[in-house]
Amino acid sequence: MQFIDKLSQLVSNTIQKDVSLASYTTFKIGGPAKYFCVVESSEELIKLVDLAEKNNLPYFILAGGSNVLVSDNGFDGLVMKIGFSRLKIKDNLIECDAGAALSKAVGEALSFGLAGLDWATGIPGTVGGAIRGNAGAYGSQISDNVKSVTVLRRGKAKNLTNKECNFSYRHSIFKDVDNKDIILSVVFELQSGDRAKIKQKMKEIIMERNKKFNNYSCAGCVFKNIEISENEWSEIKKKWPNLPDEFLRFRKIPAGWLIEECDLKGKKIGGAQVSDQHANVIINAGQATAEDVIILTSIIKQKVRSKFNLQLMEEIEYLGFK
Repeated sequence: MQFIDKLSQLVSNTIQKDVSLASYTTFKIGGPAKYFCVVESSEELIKLVDLAEKNNLPYFILAGGSNVLVSDNGFDGLVMKIGFSRLKIKDNLIECDAGAALSKAVGEALSFGLAGLDWATGIPGTVGGAIRGNAGAYGSQISDNVKSVTVLRRGKAKNLTNKECNFSYRHSIFKDVDNKDIILSVVFELQSGDRAKIKQKMKEIIMERNKKFNNYSCAGCVFKNIEISENEWSEIKKKWPNLPDEFLRFRKIPAGWLIEECDLKGKKIGGAQVSDQHANVIINAGQATAEDVIILTSIIKQKVRSKFNLQLMEEIEYLGFK
């Protein structure tokens, strides 16, 4: 029996070969996956992961594809697209499958007059992806409201507390190099709020996000902001007097500000371009390749390093690169 037939026996959907991943990412960039499948339950996922590991087949769990750059050569392994997206609310708790759209969780919270996720309005991708990267915006982050996360660990489901997820800025235990956990579901603990006020806040955030992203094909913000301590602030301020004081409030220097100060807005390599609206966004301006994006990110990092002696670190994830 061929290996693909063994895989196909474990899932309800067809295992496909040589599937282009470009259409499964918001960047619209990337080559094919050797094997591809939409997984409809955590049970199917567990079986596929077990078989892949026993056969030394590389695998990748694809969520909403909003924070990933896929190599032009694709991925020589199995890509499992999370298709299970159950969501239920009880009192002030929302339990979501990893594949649930983050926008769905935000919308359901609004419907029940629950506050805490409104800052995530308009952010693409899934709940699982947001947990892995501890997604955040406007001074808030997903970990602020995580009560627990259920993961697949060594073939068994395990519940982790918020503390055990080791959340930090744009990071969690799930991004550690040696971590093999797969996020299955999450429970959010929210607060009762005024539905009208929550809705108004969401409306304002949507307007702000539209100014930044303007429906371009992109992966969201490319780089993490630079974290700074209060002690570092005075020295930094001496070097760059035009640094806005508001940055101190969040203890971060926005990567977009640094990139803009390097006069890189609109900078283009092939089909990849630094957005004119938000300098920390690289857009697919038309037929961009992963190589175009890699070259452009390298230029940005070099320019920021040369001018500010600061090292930008990518927020996006790379798939299929050697």
